[in-house]
Amino acid sequence: MAEKKEYGFKETTVTLTDEDGKDVTFYVDEIYEVEGKLYASLIPGNVENVTEYYVFRVRDLGEDEFELEDIEDEEEYDAAADAYEEILDTRAWNMMNKE
Repeated sequence: MAEKKEYGFKETTVTLTDEDGKDVTFYVDEIYEVEGKLYASLIPGNVENVTEYYVFRVRDLGEDEFELEDIEDEEEYDAAADAYEEILDTRAWNMMNKE
């Protein structure tokens, strides 16, 4: 099993511009690694009941600077999304069994 790395991200929200040029705020729900690549799962900041999420590749620009990249490859996106779903399942399981 690979060693779990801790990333010192301070931002909990990001603002992205959609295809219509509108700025949209997202919560960064999780930063995680899959096969040596870093990913971020984002949930829309303007909803009460979360029904969707977005996954981006995180590119380290150095000096504590990072950039979110679209994932063009369907296999890579599916692997990153599946890993996030596992994180959500584990989180839900832990909350159910927490006493």
